[in-house]
Amino acid sequence: MITSKDNTTFKNLMKLHQKKYRQMTQTFLVEGAHLAHEAIQAGFASEILMGVEEPSDENDVKGIKITYLSRNLFEKLALTKTPQNIMAVCKMKESEIVNHNRLLLLDNIQDPGNLGTLIRSALAFSFDGVVLGETTVDVYNEKVIRATQGAIFNIPIIRKNLPQYISDLKSKDVHVYGTSVKDAQFLKEIGAQSKMAFVLGSEGAGVSDEVLELVDGKVMIEMGALAESLNVAVAGGIVMHFFAG
Repeated sequence: MITSKDNTTFKNLMKLHQKKYRQMTQTFLVEGAHLAHEAIQAGFASEILMGVEEPSDENDVKGIKITYLSRNLFEKLALTKTPQNIMAVCKMKESEIVNHNRLLLLDNIQDPGNLGTLIRSALAFSFDGVVLGETTVDVYNEKVIRATQGAIFNIPIIRKNLPQYISDLKSKDVHVYGTSVKDAQFLKEIGAQSKMAFVLGSEGAGVSDEVLELVDGKVMIEMGALAESLNVAVAGGIVMHFFAG
């Protein structure tokens, strides 16, 4: 049982709220029973953290170490206002996208909630993977992880230089489409191909000009006259549903 905030293990756990320390240790935290269970089932969890006043006699969960923290320390570590009594320390894993039938490419997405929702939708609509541009928000940000609702453990996610990656996709006969509100075709005007990738851009500026110059075509969602745009996570969900794998 860890009861002191000066405990070295506790200090190191607190550091996992920092991106640089997550990258250094190649580990990250997830909060709550659902995410911890998903992490365990997918083989990501390396340690379980329990916030209790009295440790139980249980020593492991499927062979995973359990560390007990006093409730006070557990609440300091948690980012949610009313945390459940379980977290998991997870290992980052190298992802590989094997199939290229349906891919989601994300160019400079900055809002953690939007990124998490897009990852969750990509899994729901049977996309083969999510490719993050170099300036897209950290996928291991706690808000991103919560928004994925466990999808982060069940779909390949990689980070790449998008212009270079798009060129590689096109050499593999993948048709790449960028979302845009200018000079674009409506979704229904685009025929489905066996291999397709869709690029979504930042909340403010959309897909960068550099990336749009490389795509095979630009697409947009047909909307009512009074609407100017959609939230990027909503737009992404519509596009992925329309061309679901």
